[in-house]
Amino acid sequence: MKRVLKAICTMLLFIFSLLVQLFLFNNMSLFGVKPNMLLISVIVVSLYTSIYSTTIYSFIVGVIADLIFGGMGMFTVSYTAIGMLLGYVNGNYMKENYVSIILLTIISVVLFETIQYIQSMVLLSKYVSLIFLLKQLILSILLNVVFVFIICFVFGKIIGFIDKKQNKIYW
Repeated sequence: MKRVLKAICTMLLFIFSLLVQLFLFNNMSLFGVKPNMLLISVIVVSLYTSIYSTTIYSFIVGVIADLIFGGMGMFTVSYTAIGMLLGYVNGNYMKENYVSIILLTIISVVLFETIQYIQSMVLLSKYVSLIFLLKQLILSILLNVVFVFIICFVFGKIIGFIDKKQNKIYW
């Protein structure tokens, strides 16, 4: 029962992230940077699931992002690579430690933005200066860290509530 409730919460997180990304964050930016709610959802899911669940979740997120945003497969590659990496280090950090969450977010954003930078350089033949990339990275990291903490707090409370309720049920 607990696994089913966690799966439902994860699906609701994905739907929420996708809707917020589509209808809110794609229409606004802060200093030219948009928060990446799909990446944030992959980070949050990696905190509460195993490597396999995180990888499958991130692959599904990537495929749907490619279908919606037309990423030519690069979103699938980006999100799956990030999901595998985060799932791999899942056992080596503490979910309650803020520094580890910040480091995971920094690693995820740098990896995602680097893959997108390479895509624009190779596939689209667009030159973007490294200084612009560094500025985007710093702003994107700051913005995404704030949203990771907000979503992680809410999602963590929901998962904690599910775990607490399940412990009170005696079969």
